[in-house]
Amino acid sequence: MARAAKGGAPRSYERIQFAVEGRIARLTLNRPEKLNALDPEMLDEALDALGRVSRSDASVLVLAANGTAFCAGVDLTSSFFMEGVEEPSVFVGKNLLDRQHALIQAIYDLPQITLCAVNGAAVGGAGFGMAMACDIRFASPAARFWLIPIKVDVIQDFGLTWFLQRAIGQPRTMELLMTGRPLDADTAERWGVVNAVFAADQLLSETSKVAATIASAGRDAALMSKQVVRHGAQVDLRTELHHEAVANGLCFHSVEFLEKQGQYRARALGSGKR
Repeated sequence: MARAAKGGAPRSYERIQFAVEGRIARLTLNRPEKLNALDPEMLDEALDALGRVSRSDASVLVLAANGTAFCAGVDLTSSFFMEGVEEPSVFVGKNLLDRQHALIQAIYDLPQITLCAVNGAAVGGAGFGMAMACDIRFASPAARFWLIPIKVDVIQDFGLTWFLQRAIGQPRTMELLMTGRPLDADTAERWGVVNAVFAADQLLSETSKVAATIASAGRDAALMSKQVVRHGAQVDLRTELHHEAVANGLCFHSVEFLEKQGQYRARALGSGKR
């Protein structure tokens, strides 16, 4: 059961689990019998939950999955893989992908810091793409990252090559794209696809530690930091310095900054008395 976010009543989910606890939101893919493959129902539930995250007081989202796989990609037995689709329009495939791509955009556009815990296979755009749309990624040794469209003579979608070439460069992206070979957890860490690899029984706890650290920071500063980093990737230094000055100038007036400033002053005065 999902806890109500701002402006909405609780909603029950069947293919995901969702909760907001203080400053930490958690979205867990929960279709382990299908290796958490994305189908229309899971997509709708995930989009609803992500909307709740964006409207909540959370500072961070933890994206994870139940079972032995993170996400096996798009469900091959659903309409998302053109199964049972009889619409004659040549645009039906594009329309289906536009709908699916909303998931990647929703994750990427969240103002909150997003952490992904990859516990097994992350396949194609739906699985690998969801992970890459997050800000920080951790993996277990069992994690495997796959780009497989070339094996079935279609194009990689879900923005995955956009994310990958920014993370690991164009040559390595092309290698993964054109060979379809899996990227194991250790190589993924070495290449910078994931931030760290943790033992399977520690993956969620270690991810939660990072989430708790982020949640302990001032929410305004945390969200503004993400915005500043995103902005800095697109502009020159002079523009970024100006942006940082404006952002920090706003943070100087936040309630959380003023409270911590007062705490530090009190400690300094206390140290001086000793």
